[in-house]
Amino acid sequence: MSILRIKNLHKSYKHGNNTTHVLKGINLDVEEGSFVSILGRSGSGKTTLLNVISTLMEYDKGKVVIDGNDISKLKAKKINSIRNNYIGFVFQEFNLVKDMNVLDNVATPLILNGMSFKEARKLAVEALTEVGLEQYTKVRPPELSGGQQQRVAIARAIVNDQKIILCDEPTGALDDYTAVEILTILKELAKTKTVIMVTHDEEFAKKFSDRIIMLVDGNIVKDEIINKREYTKSAKKKLKVSKAGFFNLLVYSFLSMDIDKKKFGNTFRTFSISLTLFIVVSVINQNLDIFTDRYLQFFVQSEAANKNIILDFIYQFLEQNISALIQVILYILIGFCIVSYLFVFTINIINKKREIAVLKAFGASQEEIAILFMLRPIKFTLAIFKDTLIYTFILMLLINGVFEFSSILVADYFSFFFNILEVSYGVVVSFLLNTEEAYIDFHIHYSHILYIFLIVIGLFMIGSLIPAYKISRSNTIRMLATE
Repeated sequence: MSILRIKNLHKSYKHGNNTTHVLKGINLDVEEGSFVSILGRSGSGKTTLLNVISTLMEYDKGKVVIDGNDISKLKAKKINSIRNNYIGFVFQEFNLVKDMNVLDNVATPLILNGMSFKEARKLAVEALTEVGLEQYTKVRPPELSGGQQQRVAIARAIVNDQKIILCDEPTGALDDYTAVEILTILKELAKTKTVIMVTHDEEFAKKFSDRIIMLVDGNIVKDEIINKREYTKSAKKKLKVSKAGFFNLLVYSFLSMDIDKKKFGNTFRTFSISLTLFIVVSVINQNLDIFTDRYLQFFVQSEAANKNIILDFIYQFLEQNISALIQVILYILIGFCIVSYLFVFTINIINKKREIAVLKAFGASQEEIAILFMLRPIKFTLAIFKDTLIYTFILMLLINGVFEFSSILVADYFSFFFNILEVSYGVVVSFLLNTEEAYIDFHIHYSHILYIFLIVIGLFMIGSLIPAYKISRSNTIRMLATE
């Protein structure tokens, strides 16, 4: 019984006014439980054929049927479900998400299918055990060798019991010894699944495959069965529209969200400092009379002002316009913060194009990818506000006069340290309990911070949605394919 049936398949690429006809009427039946190698020179169409089989690439005309499902008659959501439930991918460049550990990389297809993280991770461990890497669950891909990363990719390709494993030059980045190990694993998998591999290496293809197909200029010129074996057909999978769900996407966004702090460290600090100034200056503005009496008293002394017309002018100007000036400065700071964030996050999304392509390959819809990237600012904003709270706490201590240096001048060290305790206590209590404290003049409340946090994160999420959705709609398949 054919797990894959292709009839009169045509595919062309347009380059301006020129059209390149790549696949020219391909007809192909692939039996369930076989290891098929597709050979051909660069430009012969073998990778394009694999991309069409994967449902990631549209074709001009013809028919592609996967386990009785005619792809041309299915809507996008059903096709996503086909990819998630039927097709596993193994690429030459591995295409693992570097920000996540091995366990969550393997669990990705299940998470996208709406399975709970607990259950998905349990099945991911089983898949990793099958490829001999169960001891590397907490390791990140860059810490593994090329062969180990490819095994992780194989585990990801089989974790959802996918029936078809598509391999695009799976040994191209490996040495011969490691390549044999990977092909041995694939041959073992072909006892229960269908493996279709694109490769340049005819020797490996003859040694491990059951069937070899040769493509030349978009046509099949050779179709040879090397090894005929019996295979018991598995039950047809019930096709349902898979949905990751909001909670899965939220948790996944935290796991897969890493930003190079060496590269963007200055931007991080700028965000935190800008928000700190926004918060602290707002507090000062609410208690402007107290602040003026304590820290700008020299301006209001009539003797000093009368002696210097410039001081008098400055004071009059500040007295009449200080609130408006502060508001302008605050909104300029917060505006700069948001614009800078959007710039950094757009760069981050562009750098994640390969990850977006992988998510698409394992069944994520454009909407799910857009939501995922819209949720990622939550972790980013929490990191900014963590630093902001530290900076704000320090500044609030200072403007509340935490260091009473006059006590040091008269050697009253008890009063000096007691004042530190009083001010520190007052700032903490006023913040946590959302109340006024007698020990301090300038109060900051958690409701104030929470209000700003919600506004900032809301703006960040809305601003991130546009580039995220736009890039999720772009054709990223070429980032995964080699030709």
